[in-house]
Amino acid sequence: MNAATQPERRSLKLRDVRRLLEGVIPPAMCSVGADGMPHVNYLSHAEYIDDEHVALTYQFLNRARANILATGRVALSVEDPFTGVSVLLQLRYERTDTEGPVFERLRAKLAGIAAQTGMEKVFHLRGADVYRVESLRKLDPVHPLPSMAPRCDLATGVRRLSEQLAEAADLRSLLTAFIDGLQRDLRITHAIVWLLDEQRQGLYTLASIGYEQAGSGAELPLAEAGLAGVALRENVPIRIGHMSQMYSYGMSWRAKAEQLGLQAAMADTIPLPGLANPRSQLAVPLRARGRTVGALLVESESDQFFSYDDEDALTAVGAQLAQGLAALRTAELVEEPVTAPAAADTQAGGSAPLRVRHYPRDHSVFVNDQYLIKGVAGAIIAKLVRDQIDSGREAFSTRELRLAGGDLRLPEVQDNLGVRLLLLERRLAERDFGLHIERCGRGQYRLIADGPLSLATEG
Repeated sequence: MNAATQPERRSLKLRDVRRLLEGVIPPAMCSVGADGMPHVNYLSHAEYIDDEHVALTYQFLNRARANILATGRVALSVEDPFTGVSVLLQLRYERTDTEGPVFERLRAKLAGIAAQTGMEKVFHLRGADVYRVESLRKLDPVHPLPSMAPRCDLATGVRRLSEQLAEAADLRSLLTAFIDGLQRDLRITHAIVWLLDEQRQGLYTLASIGYEQAGSGAELPLAEAGLAGVALRENVPIRIGHMSQMYSYGMSWRAKAEQLGLQAAMADTIPLPGLANPRSQLAVPLRARGRTVGALLVESESDQFFSYDDEDALTAVGAQLAQGLAALRTAELVEEPVTAPAAADTQAGGSAPLRVRHYPRDHSVFVNDQYLIKGVAGAIIAKLVRDQIDSGREAFSTRELRLAGGDLRLPEVQDNLGVRLLLLERRLAERDFGLHIERCGRGQYRLIADGPLSLATEG
């Protein structure tokens, strides 16, 4: 960098112009061959890495590629579609990534742009070319256009949501504060909190907002988890500004089963929450104490709804959610007995019977021939129903469940038994079968049945 560009570099930072890299107006790249002949072509978009680096798509074996490898220098012009301002970047080539977080972020956005433009079979990312930014220069338009008002004040929203999360005393209030804050403070109307099931190598839904089907307990193999799966694997936010079937997380086999009339194949599956045709998606990993515990997925029916600022905001509050889950998980292991309310007489008043069927092979549970849940949560509810039938006792504790962990095939304590119980509580509330789980103290719960219980173990 020469002395003439240093003051300019200090006054304009790459972070200040990163939203211009999105490709709403395609960036123009100029490269020069070894013979001095310039070559200009347009890119789908560029990717902000940090305040010193950007990544550009390497898609084709063409003249520009030969120039880049020969000289290592390019100029990139990006434009703001809202204000008309242009910025010129001088870049020096450093390397090409063919895997890893930068490559995956660029590939996700390219897939969205390809789907938007009907170029899915043409746009194929060979690599992510990483460049160091040597200088930036703003070119003001003759007549600047007015700026678009932001969706909300993200900084203030993050502060408010963070304050609410810090006040949460248990898992239930933590989750409620988080999903309410997404809507109220960050103006996000569609979101799913996915948690990682390490044993089954999949994700399950802990909570969602904005969907017809809440889908608590819905499961998804990591290989089919779309954007959320990539964010979790690479441990970076992944964002798409246009719809892309490549990153759709709907179960393809489910659609095929519906076409073939195989309704029985879907009988023991909780419907996945999600938009049928999302135009924008953003997934951020949820990390706590050195572990990735899940992913947050947010969606919109509008193109380019989320920005780099949303990535920063959701990464911050997502980390606080993950840390809260880890801390309150430990707190749930400490039991604090309280006097539970007297049990209601479920046998009186002609209440309808609740017929529970349990399939130990995968712990699927049905109530009155309707599917409830399976896996760890299914094993737990089957045990609780069995114990209540045998002893008439509604109350139970996390300690009892942990002691029975071998028989239930419960995961390690780190998989948060408290979270599983919260998931089961939410799923029972959604289905409204007449079974409820109620927390009555730290580590203490009750299973409440609105009618006489019966349990059949099959298969």
